Amino acid sequence: MPPKTKSKYVLLGYYIKQHWLSYSLGIIAILLTNWIAVSIPEYVRLSIDLLNNDLLARQDLLWQYMLIMLGLAVVMIFVRTLSRILFFNPGRAIECQIKNDMFHKLMALQKDYYEANPSGNIISRINNDITGVRMICGFGLMQSFNITSALSMTPFKMWQLSPSLTLYCIIPILLVFTAVRLGMHALVRNMQARMESLQRLSGFAVSSLSAIDLIKSQTMRNWSKGRFENENQEMLIRSMKIAWTRSFVLPMLSNLEHFLKLLVLLVGGIMVIKAEFTIGELTAFIAYSSLLTFPLMGLGWLTTMIQQGFIGLSSIQTVLQQKVPRSQLKSLPQTGLKSLFAENKLTVDNLSYRYPFSNKDTLKNVSFNIKPGQVIGLLGRIGSGKSTLVNGLNRYLDMGKGAIFVGKQDLAELSDNDIRSSIRTVTQEPFLFSDTVEENIRFSDLINDSESPEHFHKTLRAAAMEEEVGRFPEQEKTMVGEKGIMLSGGQKQRISLARAMLKPCSLLILDNVLSAVDYETERFLLKEIHKLLKPENGMQALAGSIMIVSHRVTSMELADWILVLDEGKIAEQGVHSDLIQRPGYYQQMWELQNENIS
Repeated sequence: MPPKTKSKYVLLGYYIKQHWLSYSLGIIAILLTNWIAVSIPEYVRLSIDLLNNDLLARQDLLWQYMLIMLGLAVVMIFVRTLSRILFFNPGRAIECQIKNDMFHKLMALQKDYYEANPSGNIISRINNDITGVRMICGFGLMQSFNITSALSMTPFKMWQLSPSLTLYCIIPILLVFTAVRLGMHALVRNMQARMESLQRLSGFAVSSLSAIDLIKSQTMRNWSKGRFENENQEMLIRSMKIAWTRSFVLPMLSNLEHFLKLLVLLVGGIMVIKAEFTIGELTAFIAYSSLLTFPLMGLGWLTTMIQQGFIGLSSIQTVLQQKVPRSQLKSLPQTGLKSLFAENKLTVDNLSYRYPFSNKDTLKNVSFNIKPGQVIGLLGRIGSGKSTLVNGLNRYLDMGKGAIFVGKQDLAELSDNDIRSSIRTVTQEPFLFSDTVEENIRFSDLINDSESPEHFHKTLRAAAMEEEVGRFPEQEKTMVGEKGIMLSGGQKQRISLARAMLKPCSLLILDNVLSAVDYETERFLLKEIHKLLKPENGMQALAGSIMIVSHRVTSMELADWILVLDEGKIAEQGVHSDLIQRPGYYQQMWELQNENIS
């Protein structure tokens, strides 16, 4: 990962120095290219002066000059092509590396970052902003060295021919670049504003497309269209200002070539008439003036590109420099991790939690234990704090120190990788990738190849999906569509359940995963879920303990211990047979739901 720094130049240098050999060879190729470029006009001068003098007597010399110029031109084509390869390839490699680094950092960030930054903004950074950095590291660096070498070699050759004529050329160049510099300041401001506007537009577009069903059902199309058009109009205004500035700056640079040629012809022609200059020298000087204007024109483009690239780099830096909570915590050895969760109970001790935006506690003095091999039920109405408690156990939310323990080990002192590899959560709203059923379950699981097919189908059977998958057009190779759009809600939940059942874990949390299935399927799944605690055929148990979170009492019947959560507190606890006899929320829900079933 790149170093933590506030300097854009240090961050850029981190990526560039990894390709120093390619860049070094590219600089040599550029120097050679520009040396050849300023050498060819010298032979043009000699050839023209030879034509004006004793050509018949020195034809061999003329052919020699022409062959030299041809050879130099061929070599220049080869070297120029090589220089582009040596600069462009590292630029592409850096783009790829930055994307990887950004993705790794995004995967490590907590939920609060994504709540504060819309997905469209993040996508814009990955796509548009990184492209600007790639241009700096490729074309930008190449042009920087190309312009520097050209603006040092070419004026030197012009000075050798005529110092006075060279001074005539420098004066208009200075005037033009004074005006260009003023235009660039306005250009940078508008480019920054345009990039921010693009991020907002991308964010709103992604959000709208994700919520397209809601927008249509709530007749929100006019509101959505109006807001999109306003954001798009703002970006248009910024784009127009950029175009106006470029229309002022770029023509001045492009017309500079014509002005210099006219100036050289005027002043140089007078010098030829006065016999202070030869025709060959004048021709060579005109060629040098053209060589001088090309890098000057490129300087305008380069300035724009660098400014845009650094704006993108600043945006990327805001992601790369994000602090990852608990990133300094080291992972436990695998053997120590297994024994920690397998041999010790998980303890929640007087846990209270309040969201930053709230003025009251969501969880209040919650205490309970989860023993190895135990099935815990967690029941409660919507808003009782169930999801907050689950997010605390798997540390999607930071509950602080001294509240949750595994044995004597504070959960807050364990790394995220240790917790997530041992505590697995299946949520009520499963996410499926636009891939096959098999890949959505496996995720390239590293189970032994010989066991993999049998184990996979066993997992499908346990999740009550084997028969349904068998009826799919391509069975487990069937594509599920974006976000699993080709499947029902119950099918998506069961595939998500199969995904969790595929590999062993210490604590499996099932957060309302049975809410979309019927009663009979629920009973079957509960029996299969309990089997996860029992090793079969000498194989490791797939779960050390299980927590079933639900608002349905029927999901609690087979649990070893049940917790009833109400307004952030544990209102009731016990086994199913006792709780249905005890007046309270659990008994009420049991009677109500039994009536609905019957």
